Amino acid sequence: MESFLILGFFMGMGHALEADHLAAVGTLASTGKATPKRLALLGASWGFGHTTTLFLISMPVVVFGYVLTTRVAAGFETFVGVMLIALGARVVWKLWRNKVHFHLHDHGDGRPHFHAHSHLHSHMPHADDPHHHEHGAFSLRAYVVGLAHGAAGSAALVAIAAAATQNAVTAMGYILIFGLGSVLGMAALTYTASWPLKLAEATAARFMGVVQLLVAGVAVFIGIQSIMENGPVFLGIG
Repeated sequence: MESFLILGFFMGMGHALEADHLAAVGTLASTGKATPKRLALLGASWGFGHTTTLFLISMPVVVFGYVLTTRVAAGFETFVGVMLIALGARVVWKLWRNKVHFHLHDHGDGRPHFHAHSHLHSHMPHADDPHHHEHGAFSLRAYVVGLAHGAAGSAALVAIAAAATQNAVTAMGYILIFGLGSVLGMAALTYTASWPLKLAEATAARFMGVVQLLVAGVAVFIGIQSIMENGPVFLGIG
């Protein structure tokens, strides 16, 4: 059983790196402060949401024998596709609507940092306008996005756990460990991804604008692809 659970942990870490997961977290991170701590917290928040839904959906399937049909699973995947398109569109809208821009600044502590921000509703000179923003906290938005991804990924995971063991406790333990692996995997990936962004600070204004639009485009593309693959199944026409 120990080997089975260890396998679940590392599979969870790998699962976090799937394209739709990265696209979602990338859009959430694209208009905020690019520091290792903030991005790791975003990734971990996503992972906890992912784990929450995996566990809650898997419990009635594994313990009570509820059947998660192909159509229901396709419905979850279709919803994720819609969500990705919405997240990508939100990045583009926010950049345009809020006049988001990028530069180094500090808060009087002698520790300059780089992040995206807006002065849309400010009437003060730019140099005098404070830059209020989160410097690292649990992200409810990333948690909610993780909840949606957990629902979409639950069907295949339950099938693996049920096929490998007839013990409900072991199966649920596998799913929980899998989810925790996804928390660590996404947090580690987003933490690592922050360092190239730090290296780009000197020329970040234009570079980061292009990167954000690319992230939004990838999210929309993956969302459309997910809807085209799963929408017909969900609607019963595939």
